Formats: sequence, structure tokens, C-alpha cells
Amino acid sequence: MASAISYELFTAKRGAADGIASLDIDSKIPLSQLPDIAIDSYKGQFADTAALIAAYPTGELSDYAYVTATNSYWYWNAALASPAWVNQQITEADYIALSTAEKAGVPYIVIS
Repeated sequence: MASAISYELFTAKRGAADGIASLDIDSKIPLSQLPDIAIDSYKGQFADTAALIAAYPTGELSDYAYVTATNSYWYWNAALASPAWVNQQITEADYIALSTAEKAGVPYIVIS
């Protein structure tokens, strides 16, 4: 009896607001069940920076994309005098040398 109730509860909650996410055929959560922040910030994968800039000439705080030509993530930096997409790759040693406050403000990718 408990399994039938559990199954009914699972079925009722699957894919519903405040419920349990379902999985698609590729075993991934469908985009329709993810919060906007999980989708809107990531702009996708681009072959090179020219393709990224062509698709998104401007951005918003927290926007990022993956560029295969540089094998790295790029972030929109609105704090620059001329806002732009920036590749913030730093070595692990350079990251460790930053102060706590600097680390909090730097999205980074560690490279060897």
C-alpha cells in the first residue's frame, strides 16, 4: 500500500511547480522546469569570440558563454569603461594570491 501511495504522490508532483523535476529522453531536466536564472545567464557555446559577439553584442550582469576556440568561459563585464565580453582565465597560483575580497569579485577558470 505504501508503494502505491508513494508512486501516486511522485506522479502528481513530477514536473509540477514546487514538485519533482522530470527527465527528458536524454536524462536531463527539461528547460521548461529550470528557473530563468539557470537559463538566461548562460548564453551557449560559440566557435569563437566573433560568433559570441555577433550573437550577443551586449550582455547583462552574470551572463557567460563558452568559446571553443579559447577552450574557456567568457563573461560580460559591465564595469569596464567600454563594457565587453572578457575571458578571465588565471592560473591557480595567481588566484590563490588574490585577497578574499578580490576572489569574491573574480569569476575564474584555473589553467595549468
